[in-house]
Order: sequence, then structure tokens, then C-alpha cells
Amino acid sequence: MAIGLTNKRMLTNATFHTDCEKDRKGASRRWLLAALAGTLLLTGCISPPKDTSSKLAVDSPGGWKSDAAEGNFEPQNWAKDFNDPQLVKIIEEALEHNYNLVAAAFRLDAQIAGSRFAGSSIWPTIMGSATRNKSLRNSSEGRSQESRNENFGLNARFNWEIDLWGKVRNGYKGDLADIQSAQADYAATRLSIAGRVAQAWYDAIESTQQYNLAERTQEALESSAVIVEENFKRGIARALDVRLVRANVASNRSTLETRLRNRDSSIRLLETFLGRYPSRELEIATTLPEISGPIPAGLPSDLLLRRPDVISAERNFAATEQRKSETSKARFPSFNLNYSRGTSARDYQNITKFFDQRVWNRNLSIGQTLFQGGRLRANHKRAKANYEVALATYSSTVLTAFREVENALNNQSSFERDYDLQKIAAEESTAAEQLAWEEYGRGLSTITTALDAVRRNITAQRALIQVSNQRVQSRIDLYLALGGGFDFEPTAEN
Repeated sequence: MAIGLTNKRMLTNATFHTDCEKDRKGASRRWLLAALAGTLLLTGCISPPKDTSSKLAVDSPGGWKSDAAEGNFEPQNWAKDFNDPQLVKIIEEALEHNYNLVAAAFRLDAQIAGSRFAGSSIWPTIMGSATRNKSLRNSSEGRSQESRNENFGLNARFNWEIDLWGKVRNGYKGDLADIQSAQADYAATRLSIAGRVAQAWYDAIESTQQYNLAERTQEALESSAVIVEENFKRGIARALDVRLVRANVASNRSTLETRLRNRDSSIRLLETFLGRYPSRELEIATTLPEISGPIPAGLPSDLLLRRPDVISAERNFAATEQRKSETSKARFPSFNLNYSRGTSARDYQNITKFFDQRVWNRNLSIGQTLFQGGRLRANHKRAKANYEVALATYSSTVLTAFREVENALNNQSSFERDYDLQKIAAEESTAAEQLAWEEYGRGLSTITTALDAVRRNITAQRALIQVSNQRVQSRIDLYLALGGGFDFEPTAEN
């Protein structure tokens, strides 16, 4: 009977220990799962900082001060506004092959990777390791007795800083804002390169037109020189007339060389933008596009939400605001969870027996910095100064954007008026030159009058070509200032 009771007690104790062991295992698993769930809950709901434009010291006016067409600005593919298929093609080529844009894309990748690297602190650290230890110990009586030990183990370690004060979350939000700022910088670079390519394209067309004008002028002057020399041989013209017309021919030939250099240089610049070798083989159009109607500029406040460089400055300011909060909370105590679990066995075949050979440890630590020589205080002061710098930079960027739009709107209307006046001047100068040569041929005026009419006509024609290009350039400037975009998709390679 006593033996039966004893066996019953032993069975009961074994069952009790087994149940306790199961409870410990279950509690351990629940503790780890709770920590992981808490991590996912905290990190999953973190979003980038909200818009901070309300903190700007710069007031957005209700409308533009310069003359602007009413209506909302539509940031469509502005390149199509010029009705120039070649322009669209070279912009697409530049966006695919321009090396400055390629570098900007990799800088964006590096910025994103760096921000994610810095923001990884919000996640727990999980490490795994495998060990093999061998030891030898001699007895105090001599070498006859030795103790050899060999041990194998597997271990996993979980470490997580509990973000009780939101310090880590502030840093992570700052990293997300940095990524958004870098993305806006890339968009600004892309828009800038497209604009520079468009401007270089029309500069090349202007240079070609100026060269063609110099060629036509050269042919006309050489024909006039032949006539004057013929008249001199017949005694109709004076030697002074011959020398004056020869001087004009040589002077214009020098101008022709200058125009040739300018044309070749502008084409090579454009080829460089396109990622091509500057061989001056790119075919250039011979006419500038016609501009039709004004562009609705929208409201100044809309510019803050559309223009890439303004968006980048705002996101950078938002990031510094988060880091100011992060450095302020760095003076609070920190809480860390540590949990490790593994196996330890004398035979490596037993290291996978996670329940029979288990070794575990868990702890919660609280740390408070007591003295660092004013490091935390200085770091917070620096973050506050960077916050003020970012706010001032953001305000300056907004003012610069407003100024560029106002200038572009003013220039657009001014160049329109200038273009109409230069057309009249060019037409009248052409007619005046024809009359001057007719009167010279009839002996009613001197060669000086005729050559002066030639110079005036050349000047008027050059000015008309120049202002025609300036009118187109101001249109591009307005699109860039308003933050215009693209509606065509870049190639898959890009």
C-alpha cells in the first residue's frame, strides 16, 4: 500500500513538473510574440511628417502681381505646347541618356538606402550564432591528469529598444521625410535637365538662323561689290565706293565665321546634354515654333504643392523638425528588451535538441545618461539651429519661386510686344535697303547711304531672330517656374 502511494506521488510530481515546464515554454513564446507584435504595431503605423507649409513666414498672395491668364495651371507635358515633335524626342532621349540625370538617380538610391539604414533602429535586432568551444585544463599535480572539454551551441538573440517617448519614431519620420526630399530633388533635376535641353535646342536653332542670315548677307554684299567695281571701271563709281563695299564684305565674312563657331558650339552642347559624343552631327530645325495664347498660371499657393524644389525644401524642414524632437527626447531614460535562446551540448549532434538542451535568458534594462559633458544638450541646440536654418531656407526657396514666376510672366508679355515691334522694324528695314540700292543705282544717293541701309537691315533681322528665340525661352522659363511636368512615360531602360 505504501509503495502504491509513493508511485502515485512520483507520478503526480512528474506531471506537475511537466505542466510547469509547458507553462514556462508557453510564457516564453508569448513574451517573444508580444514583443514582435508590439514592434510591428509601432512601426506599421508610422507615416512621413505632415505638411509644414503653415509654418512659413512668407505669405502667399491671392494672385500674381504680373499679368497672368486666369485658370488653373495644368502641369501637363509642357513640351507639347510648342507643337515640335523633334523637341519631344530629344527630351525623351535626354531623360534616358543624360549622365547628370543618371548620377542624380544613383544619388537618390544612395539617399534612400542611407535613410533606411539610419531608420533601421526602430526595428528589433535579431542575431543568430553557432559556437564550438574546446578547452584543456591541467591538474595542479602535473600533466598526468588533464581535463578536456568540448561544447557546441546554437543561439538566437533578440534586442529591442522600447520607444516609450517616441524618440526613435521621430528619427524614423525624419528619415522618411529625407527620402521624400531626395525624391523631390530628383524630380527637380529631371525637370531642370528637360528645360535646359529645350532651351539648348532653340538656342541651336537661333544660331543656325543667325548663320544662315550671315550667309545670305554675304552673298548679297559680294553681288553688290561686283556691281560697284563694274561701275568703277566704267567711271560711274568712285574709288571710295569700291573700298567701302570691300570693307563691308570682309567685315561680314568675319561675322560669318563668328556665327559658324556659335552654331557648331550650340549643337555640340545639345549633343552633350543628350549623352552623345559632341560631333556636331545632330540635325537642327531651321524655324522657331509659334507661340499661341498665354498660359493659365493658377494661384501662388498651388506652387508650394507642385514645384519640386519647394517640395524638397519643405520636406527637409519637416525632417529637421522631427530631429529636433528626437534630440530633445534623447535625455529621457531608455528601455531595452533582451531575449536569447539556444542550445548547449557536448556532442554537436545534440545541438538541435531545442527543448532538451536549451539555454535561455531574458531581461529588461533601463538606462539613463547621467553625465556626458553636455553632449546631449549641445546636440539638441544644434538640432534647433538646423531647424531654424531649414525654415529660413524653405522661406527663401518659396520667395525665389515666386520671383521666378513673376519674372517669367512679365517677360512673357514683354517679349510678345517686343516681337511685334521687331517684326515691323525688320520689314521696314528690308524695304529701306531695297530703296537705297535703287537710288544709288540711279545716282540719287551715295554708296554710304546704301551700306548704312544694309547694316540697319542686318541689325533688324538679327534682332528679330534673337527676340523670337527669347520669346520661346521665356515660355520655357514660365513652365519651369510653375513646376510643369511630363505626361509621357520614360523608357523602360530608364
